Amino acid sequence: MYTENFEERILFMPAKKAGTACNHLKIVTAFTDVERISSHLIKLFDGRNKEYISNIKVDIIVGMTKGAGLTFKKHTKICSLIKRLNSVSGMPKITCRYVVAGKQVHSKVYVWCKGNKAVEAYSGSANYTMNAFYARRECMDSCDAKQANHYYKSLLSDTVDCLDEQIEEKISFSGKRNIEDDIADTNLENLSWEHYQKLKPVNCIEISLLKADGSDTGYGSGVNWGIRKNGYKRNRNQAYIPYNVADQKAGFFPEMNKDGTYPVFKVVTKDYDAFYMRQAQSNGKALETPESNAIIGEWIRHKIGVPDGTYITKQMLESAGGTRVVFKKYEDGIYTLEY
Repeated sequence: MYTENFEERILFMPAKKAGTACNHLKIVTAFTDVERISSHLIKLFDGRNKEYISNIKVDIIVGMTKGAGLTFKKHTKICSLIKRLNSVSGMPKITCRYVVAGKQVHSKVYVWCKGNKAVEAYSGSANYTMNAFYARRECMDSCDAKQANHYYKSLLSDTVDCLDEQIEEKISFSGKRNIEDDIADTNLENLSWEHYQKLKPVNCIEISLLKADGSDTGYGSGVNWGIRKNGYKRNRNQAYIPYNVADQKAGFFPEMNKDGTYPVFKVVTKDYDAFYMRQAQSNGKALETPESNAIIGEWIRHKIGVPDGTYITKQMLESAGGTRVVFKKYEDGIYTLEY
């Protein structure tokens, strides 16, 4: 029986190359949230071919979708996240299905498979949410993997994919959150631009979107990272914010981990919701969005009023209002990003 610190045991250990090397996680949960999904898949993505096996699939069934079980706001955030994650090469592929027929499902079951064979499974009280794994007292236990996999499969006929074009005809979304589905105010799902405009930041920094010498933007880097002179095919919105030495402020972003990686932090924008960011590349000279490198590129192109995939020049930025972005840091560890 697992009563605390069971995240590693249930969500990560079965996928380790040195362990059972499972490549398919099937989840039945009453509720979920975007931060739980995002943080889980980013960690699996970062460790692919090193600590974890590659080409992992994660399939979720959300069981409490009637009454106040699922708001339209939550649904749209889940769909947006899944599209982002599935657009990233090497990221675990993910699906999310809602129970729309029969009795509601309040079960919490996690089944790890290796190919078509169910290898490990866990059941208990923990939803696939951040609160369940970090903020509450929950109890999980190992269970028969074959039976757990059979239970998961038995629910599929009563579900619909969250990305189904006719989803609104198949489910009635609630206008208010279920008390049982409460999530922290600092969860990605709840963060709002308006809230942080009422607070005083503890620190701020301006960062240039140009090359280190300030001459222009350039191909294959910064805001044009996805646009290559050699014509190599990438999502043309892929981008990162250059964090050149002249702009860097010690301690402003989370310090590097002991293993040489940088931790993620949460960023709120006015027009593009909230998402994870982190430093990357040598000496942390880039600020990226690990859910999808296209997030920053889409955001800045929309801000300056040019179509997706447009090659951004210094002149475009200057005409739109400037070549710098501003990060503000708040006491709760959340950042805002504005142009």
